[in-house]
Amino acid sequence: MASPSTSSHLPALAEPHSRAAIAHELESTMQELVDLSLIGKQLHWAVIGHAFRPVHQELDELVASWRDLADVVAERAVALGYVPDGQARAVAAGSPLSQVTAEATESHVVVRAITDRIAQVSETARERMDRIAERDAVSQDVLVDVVRTLEHQQWMLRAQLSDRV
Repeated sequence: MASPSTSSHLPALAEPHSRAAIAHELESTMQELVDLSLIGKQLHWAVIGHAFRPVHQELDELVASWRDLADVVAERAVALGYVPDGQARAVAAGSPLSQVTAEATESHVVVRAITDRIAQVSETARERMDRIAERDAVSQDVLVDVVRTLEHQQWMLRAQLSDRV
């Protein structure tokens, strides 16, 4: 993460000394969302089976959503005076998400794999949301939106797995 820019015109925080910690929480979330979008695209290319078309199309929609969320999260960090690192090496080092195989994968396996990873990102974003709640309500609100979106997506995907639970 880059050092803070000049302090003039930065948003006022309840605890200004916590700016770097808040930005780090945002950067970690952004990196997980970028990784999730890359995994989603890999699965988009790999999906086969009876539900190929709807899963293939849904993954495109999900990936676009995660990229948008990552952008909002990153821009909040920048508003706080920090430039998050979203480059491939930083994302790979900063994200705890496990890779998927780069081979043809049945649609129900794809849905399960992406649902599990969405849950993981949602859980860590919720933890971060709680950690920054007292220090920066605006950054917390950004993470609330991330969690809300991911949990909604998780629900929609879980419904596709109801016969396989």
